[in-house]
Amino acid sequence: MLFRFDPVVASDAALLGRFLSHSDWPYHVEQSVDENWVRGRLESGHFFGRDSRSFWVRADDEEEPVGLVRAFDLEDLTPLIDLRIASAARGRGIGTTALRGLTTWVFSEYPETGRLGGYTRHDNVAMRRVFEKCGFLQEAQHRRAWRVAGGAPVDAVGYAILREEAEAM
Repeated sequence: MLFRFDPVVASDAALLGRFLSHSDWPYHVEQSVDENWVRGRLESGHFFGRDSRSFWVRADDEEEPVGLVRAFDLEDLTPLIDLRIASAARGRGIGTTALRGLTTWVFSEYPETGRLGGYTRHDNVAMRRVFEKCGFLQEAQHRRAWRVAGGAPVDAVGYAILREEAEAM
């Protein structure tokens, strides 16, 4: 299946609210979000702006997104990624396609960027596999560094890929 990546724009506020509030995000700090959360993030430049860009992941023949990818800290030495796949679309390889697409985009649009990173919870086995399939290497394990709503912090793992590693794939 082919996918396309469409930039998130200001007029997508309602779609962002719908997409993010209709799925659960068990491995994110905010495991469920509402439209107020989305509105606050829009106002702060979380989804797009000088230092952040987001893209909808859509099946080539569909309008409803199956995922949302975001690159942020784009002016830092190591920009970071955030990847969200809708609950109904998980387990079909979309995360791998989305991360590869975002990695290619970051390295092509930011020629001075030499590495791209991301973090997930240690128990998010699916995302860890996505990182590995896309050539990212685990570089860190931060003990009890990931906040969990209503629970004790869990370990966070950090992955990164260098430009030359991505280009060699």
